[in-house]
Amino acid sequence: MGLGWSRRAFVKAGIATALGRAWSSAPAASAAVGPVDLCAVTGTDAFQNTTKAVEQLGGMGRFVPKGATVGLLINHQFRNPGAHVNPDVAAAVVALCWDAGAKSVVLLKDERFAYWPRGGRSADAARRLTPCSGQYLTVEVPRGQALKKAEVIKEYLAADVLINVSVAKDHEGTRYACVLKNAMGALTYNTCQFFHFGHGKGGWYGDVEFLSQCVADLNLLRKPDLAVADATTILTSNGPFGPGKLAKPQTVVAGVSAATVDAYSTRFLGLDAKRVAMIVRSAALGLGETDLSKVKVRESGI
Repeated sequence: MGLGWSRRAFVKAGIATALGRAWSSAPAASAAVGPVDLCAVTGTDAFQNTTKAVEQLGGMGRFVPKGATVGLLINHQFRNPGAHVNPDVAAAVVALCWDAGAKSVVLLKDERFAYWPRGGRSADAARRLTPCSGQYLTVEVPRGQALKKAEVIKEYLAADVLINVSVAKDHEGTRYACVLKNAMGALTYNTCQFFHFGHGKGGWYGDVEFLSQCVADLNLLRKPDLAVADATTILTSNGPFGPGKLAKPQTVVAGVSAATVDAYSTRFLGLDAKRVAMIVRSAALGLGETDLSKVKVRESGI
């Protein structure tokens, strides 16, 4: 009987010890699944990749309060595969905004080339979008080094929440384009021309460093609350327009910083973020952390 008691005591002690370890480790486990800075999700379904990436960031409610007006800037102005955001990526972002209780979602640049019908799940998203006003404001750029003022669509600044959705791709001039450069989509043609010719050296890409600094300066106007990079099907040559060689990383990246999302997404083109001028210059302006060892990253698949 004494032996039986000893065995029961041993088992109970073991259970208590195990529970104690579990309870003591619970806060650490909770911290480990807390908010992160960037999520990358890989899978064959672009809509689901996007949904999961945002959910793992903490959900769209982290970025879109109920009743908010969302300004949505999508890189959808090109026709060729890999040159534009997969419509299902954009549709997932829109659906998540509605689920979070957004009052309206304003498209900051008009659709071209029948963009939405190209996606398998995007028709419903397009029906409820609000077109932009077409009215531009001339504003000063705080701390701008190359870009001192810009003509920007008014909703870019007026919306409660700004979401920037772009595709990671090759670029003839800057070698890389994604979220940071997509901010140019909110500008007038004249302001975009300044990026290319304001240096006075001639040529569309006569001074890539100047162009890169203008991109960095532009992002001082307003940081996106949520940055999404589509790396499902991307141009690896002859960008930004294409047609060109394609790669299919089948990944969607979402994060709280455009510069950080861009820095992470250079890998899909085999580039080093430290050698992409617009990313380096944006980081120097305090627009994001590009040293990914200092960033809370979560990677997963579907």
